[in-house]
Amino acid sequence: MTAKTTREGQYIPELLELAETYPSMIGYPEAAKLTGSSVRTLKRLTDVGDLPCYRVGRARVLRLRTLDVLALVRRVA
Repeated sequence: MTAKTTREGQYIPELLELAETYPSMIGYPEAAKLTGSSVRTLKRLTDVGDLPCYRVGRARVLRLRTLDVLALVRRVA
């Protein structure tokens, strides 16, 4: 996995370590636990294009890339 950066370009090693403990693709409920937000919020972000989602195989289940989900987490202090 590649390391994520903030919008300012700062490297966040904690997110890379956290990403390695999860599979590369996760569902909305697991992403909600990871970010502390609701499933509905994550689906809204997907609807407006801020969070890409993927259909894997023929299943109707949508998955999110773990690194995309963790990119929503930013250090503010």
